[in-house]
Amino acid sequence: MKISIVTVTKNSARTLERTMRSVLGQRHPDVEHLIKDAGSTDNTRELAQSVSASAIVINQADRGIYDAMNQGFAACTGEVVAFLNSDDHYADDQVLAEVAAAFERSGADYVYGDVEMTDAQGQVVRRWVTTDACLRRLRAAQIPHPALFVRRSVLAQLSGPFDPSYRISADLKQQLLLINRMQVKGHYLPRTLAVMEIGGASTSGVRAYWRGWQESRRAYNEVEGRGGSLYVARKVLSKLPGFRIAALRT
Repeated sequence: MKISIVTVTKNSARTLERTMRSVLGQRHPDVEHLIKDAGSTDNTRELAQSVSASAIVINQADRGIYDAMNQGFAACTGEVVAFLNSDDHYADDQVLAEVAAAFERSGADYVYGDVEMTDAQGQVVRRWVTTDACLRRLRAAQIPHPALFVRRSVLAQLSGPFDPSYRISADLKQQLLLINRMQVKGHYLPRTLAVMEIGGASTSGVRAYWRGWQESRRAYNEVEGRGGSLYVARKVLSKLPGFRIAALRT
């Protein structure tokens, strides 16, 4: 099973080598890594080519991060596709092998797991445990996209993997379409698959969280017709001790 990893970059030289080496070091034998760059002015592209001769580096203009991800998807050839941010990395060298085995064993359309969120110094500040609640219907939860792997044939049924009119929550809209509307089959791996560094578009401060909530409400309403405000309320409550299980299951 060939797995394609798409990484979007722009002036990502500080963290890209760690990201790429986490892909390059995977024990799974058939991995394609695409680096979609948006005109970096530092040495991002040169670094990418020096770290891995097999990485495919694409340099072309885009209309933002989700448009860039769509461009990367259009160029990939794997049976399974994942999107790994340029400041994130896989938790260990067995991740892709375990993901591939889960696809083969379960026949699922998507496989997902958990993530750890760290600061710039590598200290864990949060563990994002998704649980198997995301298998049936997204009511309050969301899968962190670096820990989500989807069959390319399933993503191809969407008009594009991501809606580029969003700045933060196009990954949520994608998951709502796949899980709630299309009801594709999933499989949960109860372990950390990826490590995310906070400070990106969705975790850079109060304004980012507020925009994310607004876009989450919009995404839910666009897919379900209504209920976006309730979804956001449940999502926020699910992060609080004592509310998590009730918010995810109701």
